[in-house]
Amino acid sequence: MRAFVQTAIGEHEERDLPAPRAGPGEVVLRVRAALTCGTDLKLLARGHPRISLPVTMGHEACGEIVEVGEGVADFRAGDRVVPAVSGPCGACADCLDGRANLCATGHADRTWGAFAELLRVPAAVVRSNLHRPPPDLPDEVAAFLDPVASILHGWKRLGSPPPRTLLIYGAGALGLLWAATARARGVRAVLFGRRAPRLEVATGYGAQAVDVECEPATAIAADAAVDCTGDPRIWELLPLLVRPGGRVLLFGGCAPGATVTYDAARLHYSEISLTGSFHYTPEEARAAMASLSSGEVDPRPLITKTGSLADLPRFLAAQTKGEGIRYAVVPA
Repeated sequence: MRAFVQTAIGEHEERDLPAPRAGPGEVVLRVRAALTCGTDLKLLARGHPRISLPVTMGHEACGEIVEVGEGVADFRAGDRVVPAVSGPCGACADCLDGRANLCATGHADRTWGAFAELLRVPAAVVRSNLHRPPPDLPDEVAAFLDPVASILHGWKRLGSPPPRTLLIYGAGALGLLWAATARARGVRAVLFGRRAPRLEVATGYGAQAVDVECEPATAIAADAAVDCTGDPRIWELLPLLVRPGGRVLLFGGCAPGATVTYDAARLHYSEISLTGSFHYTPEEARAAMASLSSGEVDPRPLITKTGSLADLPRFLAAQTKGEGIRYAVVPA
């Protein structure tokens, strides 16, 4: 099968690989649509502490099952499905305490390799985190399950009561999806970012868009702020931009080894809360599919272009330069 493989930091190539086979509990999908993602770019640029190279690229996909492994009872060939990345065990302390997103077993064998004609879905994902989109939901929309589920987990981490005003820093796909989910919750969103086309999308999602290339980010008395950049400088900035008693969600992942420094007096005397957010649970994945299916969250404005597998290098190069937002790859 044709597939794109990252061979080293900054290097990837198209290869002809053996077609995967479904082991016990697994399924194999014919990929119908796969999405480019900021994680793909980070992995390509700097690697990832949990991903060994070489690796077949891509992890956001919608596909059709073409092979079912021994012991799979709930799915059959021909089913259209969207796999989550992880498959929590459901039995460890993290899972039992409602933190299935942190399950070590769930991240031991991830769904990866969407930029290929065929994709193996691990048994743990099939068991707990494989989802059927409704028939009328387009493949490329259904493939947004992973980022939307991560954002729903972020809302949970922000806690109650929900903020009246949310400051979103970053105008990539995640920042824009945060704006879309804020609108669905009746939360006023102010998005700080760059590039006029992206800010126009933010406005379309109901957010107030601020171009930080034209005016610096300033405090807006927001109840909460979320970082969608993974830039340590923004992690340090956001506590200065929320009101006293405000909450800061550290959503964007920084590079391995990154460190940040905070003004201790600001955190202490203004009671600023810092909260991390990572991944999502199967329940949040199901909620994400429901949001996509109902149209509550419509990611279609984020898809800049759709192309074939051969277009992937061009798409990744464009996204690296900040051109466009997301690209959809249809391998067949």
